[in-house]
Formats: sequence, structure tokens, C-alpha cells
Amino acid sequence: MSAIACNSSSQSIGDTCLAFDEIAWRDVCEKVAVQAHNGCGLSHDYYVERFSSEIERHIDRLPERQRAQALQIAQDWDYATPAERQETHDWNSEHGYCSHGIELGCCPAGCGS
Repeated sequence: MSAIACNSSSQSIGDTCLAFDEIAWRDVCEKVAVQAHNGCGLSHDYYVERFSSEIERHIDRLPERQRAQALQIAQDWDYATPAERQETHDWNSEHGYCSHGIELGCCPAGCGS
């Protein structure tokens, strides 16, 4: 996926957007969500991991001043911070679930078998 570009109403200096293109960012989030869902095996925890990790790769391409707004929007698709994902991983480990959020021994990826 391409980086977020300035929308037609944004001013730019060189290659730097002065305004955040929310429509383009929502499009990125939607595409990332579809990809994450298609590869998650219907595990919500694994979807969140896949979606959030990919969003963070896209966030790195945005100017620092736009990142908080972008992450706020990504929460509409269940974005979770690395700390939140670690907390989920820790809870799953302590309660007999694999890293995909599925009971050990039942994961189609073979976790716990």
C-alpha cells in the first residue's frame, strides 16, 4: 500500500503534507483490516495483532504530528497498542490460550499440541 498523500485541499511544502488526509487514512485502515481479517482464522486476538502491527508500519510513514490522530482513527478497527497486545498475550498465556487467542490444543496452527 502506498503512503498517505496530501489530499487536493491540503497545502504542502515539498513532500510534506500540512493537513492530515483522513479519508486516505481510513482507506488504508480498511484495506489493512480486510487483510488482517483474511489471515486471522477468525481469532479476534490474532486479528488485532495483525491489524495493529501493520498499522504501526504505516504510522511510521506519517509525519509525527499526524500519528496520534491516525491511531485514534485506527481504533475504529480495534487497533491496540503494543502494551495492550502484550497484556492480552500475557493473559492468554496465564489462562491456557495460545498466542492466537485460542485454547491450547484447539488452535488450527498447532499451538499446544
